[in-house]
Amino acid sequence: MSKPLLAGVIAGLSMLALGIAQAQDNPEEKAEAAYKGQASAIDPASAQVVHSPGAPDLSSAEFEQAKEIYFQRCAGCHGVLRKGATGKPLTPDITQERGQAYLEALITYGSPAGMPNWGTSNALTKDQITLMAKYIQHTPPTPPEWGMKEMKNSWNVLVKPEDRPKKQMNKLNLPNLFSVTLRDDGKIALVDGDSKKIVKTIDTGYAVHISRMSASGRFC
Repeated sequence: MSKPLLAGVIAGLSMLALGIAQAQDNPEEKAEAAYKGQASAIDPASAQVVHSPGAPDLSSAEFEQAKEIYFQRCAGCHGVLRKGATGKPLTPDITQERGQAYLEALITYGSPAGMPNWGTSNALTKDQITLMAKYIQHTPPTPPEWGMKEMKNSWNVLVKPEDRPKKQMNKLNLPNLFSVTLRDDGKIALVDGDSKKIVKTIDTGYAVHISRMSASGRFC
């Protein structure tokens, strides 16, 4: 081995020995060099577990997700507290007795009584259906306050009162115009009572069970 190469090897070994000695002298630095922890990107609150007697446990994140789906898809028929309205009650004493498999099948395929087929229509995924079957076995959460102030803050004015039509904009016989609910389709049909023809199908975006004209006759 040449002298320059030998000198380089000796220098390298010396530096390595020095590093080991320093690490041994400073165990905290050694640990930090081996592993430097970072804060988790997951909100600790979302990892908490929600318990209800007799119901499958859910994480807080899962519970919040299911709660949102329920209020968007289900509360209109089954009620905010799941005590039933147009749809049947879904309180824990009923849902826990039915069991997970039954509830998943009901949500997936619906029922002849008018329960939508959320699964076969692809409105909810299989994972979402499993989640919802677990969620409705839990005690219903207390709904938030929703008074007149909250209602007004949620309003979205599409046409200002001063810009609204002052006279009828069509030739329909409004006193003989019928509003018909297209059940489980999220739509209503306006039927001309004179011609018996559908003059307009309106996509409501939610499950309609009843419709009526306003006192002024302008709205359904």
